[in-house]
Amino acid sequence: MLVRGEQPDPTALGGWEYRGVNMPATSRLLGLRRFIKGFTTDDAGRVHGYNKLVRGHDLAALWTVRPQRDGREAYAPFAVAPVDPEAIDNRYLNALLLDYSAVPDPEPGVAGRLRDYLVRVIPSSDDLLLGRAFIALGSRRVPVGWFALERMGPTD
Repeated sequence: MLVRGEQPDPTALGGWEYRGVNMPATSRLLGLRRFIKGFTTDDAGRVHGYNKLVRGHDLAALWTVRPQRDGREAYAPFAVAPVDPEAIDNRYLNALLLDYSAVPDPEPGVAGRLRDYLVRVIPSSDDLLLGRAFIALGSRRVPVGWFALERMGPTD
């Protein structure tokens, strides 16, 4: 699906939040099973995003935001752009790249090294998206998991 999926329209993602579910079983043990991924558009028309932690791992439970230890709800900002075939992060040319290092103030630690590829699951629809996450270690990209995003509602 990631190889054959369509690239989402980055401008259509701006202003929306998505329910996210990490696929590896280990994500539940780490408390990262569920999350919210939001997309915003700045005054210059560039799309950026953020993540929010969600309480619990039960997919049927309410999606209640769990603030960071420092009180922030949104963390791990990222830039959104089509994949550049000439760049090092060019694994899926039909995808959008969410680059956590390409923002003015990347999240410290592992979060700032993430690179996510995102495609549409349903042609011409941004309601359901599939992603694959990698961690950048120098010039190497180490796969860390898959995730699904379902449109939840407008950003607040």
